[in-house]
Amino acid sequence: MHILLFTPYFNQPRGNSTTSKRIIHFLQKEGIQTSVFPYLEKDPWHLPQTDVVHILHATRFVSWAQENHYAINQPYIVTMGGTDINLDLQSPMSEDIYALLDMASFITVFTQDAAWKVGHLSKDWLNKTVVIPQTAWISWNITMKTQYDEPQILLPAGLRPVKDVLQVIPALDDLIISYPNLHFTLLGANLSDQVYHQVMEASRNRPWFTYAGVVPYEIMTNWYNLSNIVINTSISEGQPLAVMEAMAMGKPVIARKIPANESLILHNQTGWLYETLDQFKEAFHTIMSNPAHREQVIQQAKEWIRQSSSPAQEAAQYIELYKRS
Repeated sequence: MHILLFTPYFNQPRGNSTTSKRIIHFLQKEGIQTSVFPYLEKDPWHLPQTDVVHILHATRFVSWAQENHYAINQPYIVTMGGTDINLDLQSPMSEDIYALLDMASFITVFTQDAAWKVGHLSKDWLNKTVVIPQTAWISWNITMKTQYDEPQILLPAGLRPVKDVLQVIPALDDLIISYPNLHFTLLGANLSDQVYHQVMEASRNRPWFTYAGVVPYEIMTNWYNLSNIVINTSISEGQPLAVMEAMAMGKPVIARKIPANESLILHNQTGWLYETLDQFKEAFHTIMSNPAHREQVIQQAKEWIRQSSSPAQEAAQYIELYKRS
């Protein structure tokens, strides 16, 4: 069996590229011949004839296919992540996007919440919608013992409005008074000039705030090593890989209360969820001042990831759909 994976990005350090590389790696371990075509990258890639096509991100793919007059002639499945299902498809669908999803053999999503949203788009699609959660593929280890004498907060997120990367700045402005050695590091590609300028302005008079730019997944280990709290501030997500990676490596996580984060975190048991900045600060104080509870939450999060996040099982579920397509 030969699979062609259409992904928006493969070489650029984005969530889609991390997902694509993980899926391809574990498909190939099972003997599945796999080709990839990153349709939003400018470099020329070979576009082979294959048995089944697997598309990541419905709305972006449709736009690319229209511009390049590309038509699919094989059975295909569509995986819908955060942006397309939570944002793009909340407005009326174009005929082309409807046709893509209607003719798909299967639609896959990361969470049950996303599956319900597919059902709102078309009840007829529910029978072919399959929930296949993201998984954490950790190819490196944390070697440094985490210290909690100084708060080292890490936010891995691309600079775009949906990530809302500056949301917690007012809370950090308050916390710096009690924790003068606090440091906040933002990692991620510059995907919006407007957000980038806002970040630069916010960091200009805050020496404790660093924007470290884009960091490839393969060398994220250093930044996880240096952090002792990982946060997620997104307004919407498909299923945040950085949260899963942090949990797997024993870093306490504070995440905004949205369905994707709720699918990963049980509040006060495997991490902390917040709706208000006061709740964010409360979670921060708990992590910094209650080591026994912090360690309990960390260990429960690691165990949850170990039991529920298997890249090999994820690949097996996709292989089953390929065979049925």
